[in-house]
Amino acid sequence: MVDAFKNNFLVFPALAIAALLYFVLPAREQKGAFFLFDSHEARLVECRLLSAPVKVGTKKKSYMAKASVLSASGKRGFASSASGEAVFFLPLELCEIYQPGKLYSAWRGQKVDFLLDKGGRVVFEVEEGSSGVFFNVRSIVSCGYECSFWGSVQKFRALCRLHFTRLMYAWGGAGGLLLALLTGSRAYLEEESAAAFRLAGLSHILALSGMHLSLFGSLAFAIGKKSFGKKTAPFFELFAALAFVWFAGRSPSLFRALLCSAAAISFGLLRIPIKSALNLLALAFIVHVSIFPEEMLELSFMLSYGALAGILAFNEFASKPLLAALPSGAGKPLGQSVGAQAMTFPICARFFGSVAPGAIVSSAIVAPLVLLFVYAGLAAIILSLLFPSFAPFCGGLLKAFYAAIKGAVLFFARIPCLKI
Repeated sequence: MVDAFKNNFLVFPALAIAALLYFVLPAREQKGAFFLFDSHEARLVECRLLSAPVKVGTKKKSYMAKASVLSASGKRGFASSASGEAVFFLPLELCEIYQPGKLYSAWRGQKVDFLLDKGGRVVFEVEEGSSGVFFNVRSIVSCGYECSFWGSVQKFRALCRLHFTRLMYAWGGAGGLLLALLTGSRAYLEEESAAAFRLAGLSHILALSGMHLSLFGSLAFAIGKKSFGKKTAPFFELFAALAFVWFAGRSPSLFRALLCSAAAISFGLLRIPIKSALNLLALAFIVHVSIFPEEMLELSFMLSYGALAGILAFNEFASKPLLAALPSGAGKPLGQSVGAQAMTFPICARFFGSVAPGAIVSSAIVAPLVLLFVYAGLAAIILSLLFPSFAPFCGGLLKAFYAAIKGAVLFFARIPCLKI
């Protein structure tokens, strides 16, 4: 008992902070943007995008983007500086100008400069009657990036993501899944596949998480070790983790993975032994809520920390009977899945009103397949960039791999969900 406390001495403060934030302190509502006039009269709003627009709604007929508001003008000629953050809802035609296979062809030959991505400085024409928290966008008056070093970096990132999207589009459904796994964008993820992942209890696989970050980190570590030696390899791993988060965009689950990875690398460089991965997760939680306390109310935050905490806390307990009855190759993944589901079950029941009973088995089978798919996708991307003529061949192989994953997910999605 004493050894367990020493190895996990940060777990108890983390649990106390979680209890305080979730059960004692009232949840803070989003206050929205502040003007010197009534927000209902706002007509033009200048803002800086905090995230790339993502599709929302049951029929995915609009996009949503978070932004930091800088200034605004009203219909009666009022103008003022502004502060705060708001959510903007944009129609499809404003967000899909550059996206291949969508509304891009309708704008061919016309000069447009609406490269909407994180860091972009945009002036929206909004509909009247906005609450200040949510704005419905009519049109884009201007869009660009600041004339500074960081502005140039953000524009470069946006262009990289755009060209990567076009490459993934050429690979059909396989490219859509790979795009979702590597950038978080589900613009080309097939509706049938997205619904099947949700019904099978596998939505967490599509979220950017530690699996994706560790993959890039491990590759970078291996390259650094082989090229410059073992002492330099951790720096390659950290750089790869930071580069992936920069390209994919920071999300609660991905930031959690980055904190855990950065802490583990730092402790290794300082030769501080890590006696408990659960202690490392607790440290990440404390740092995370200290920097971004508002994210603790997001579902991806709860599922990310809950699933990993369940795996670390209950994996050994759940795996023992499974390893005794099943081969190690099957018992260990099932044990991890049981631990993850044990912690995320109440969260799913609270937010979705239902749980997928087959999620334990489906996660243990599909997750390794998706990891192999990402490895194959990275190899295909590198090969296609070096030898463009191989792109169709690589796309064919990925499509066959994707068909196998989709078939497995559709099978588990047929298991009826339990209503809570």
